[in-house]
Amino acid sequence: MMKKYLALILMIFVVSTAVFAQQTPTENPWKQNFPDGLIDAQQNHLSVDNLEGKIVGLYFSASWCRGCAAFSRTFVPFRNKHQKEFEVVMVGFDYSAPEMNDYMNKYKMEWPAIPYDSPARLAMKERFNVSEIPTLIIMAPNGQVLTKDGHQQVMDMEDGAVAHWQKLASEMETFESVHENIR
Repeated sequence: MMKKYLALILMIFVVSTAVFAQQTPTENPWKQNFPDGLIDAQQNHLSVDNLEGKIVGLYFSASWCRGCAAFSRTFVPFRNKHQKEFEVVMVGFDYSAPEMNDYMNKYKMEWPAIPYDSPARLAMKERFNVSEIPTLIIMAPNGQVLTKDGHQQVMDMEDGAVAHWQKLASEMETFESVHENIR
């Protein structure tokens, strides 16, 4: 009986390792996630390479959302204080590109955005099943999700949120390294 349980555990481990290996992102996950590149609020194209090595927050937000406006007043200074290790990418929920750009300019959001007309913008909404805003999804430098609760963590942890995300990313790297050695 014990051999059957051990065989079952081994099988689950092998399958989960194989699934994990298939989900490991390519070398530059940002080029994969943002194939049309990124823009700033003035419609200038920005390189996705600027995201490499950083924790990235996907900020789902819109000008018409009162909660978004309230959070943006806190979030913009937060991002600016931590921009060496943390970057934001706007995923606009506005009704048009000019509305999104005006919103970013009004609140001085000096971070990149997915172009409004890019299929990647809608794909992100679907991929993460975002139905309410503001939503802040935090991703590790390798492109894997650290938390879908970034908005609340910024509100609760304030500056400690970045250290928390860095710890999660480090633990994820350690986990990946262990699995790499097992394979």
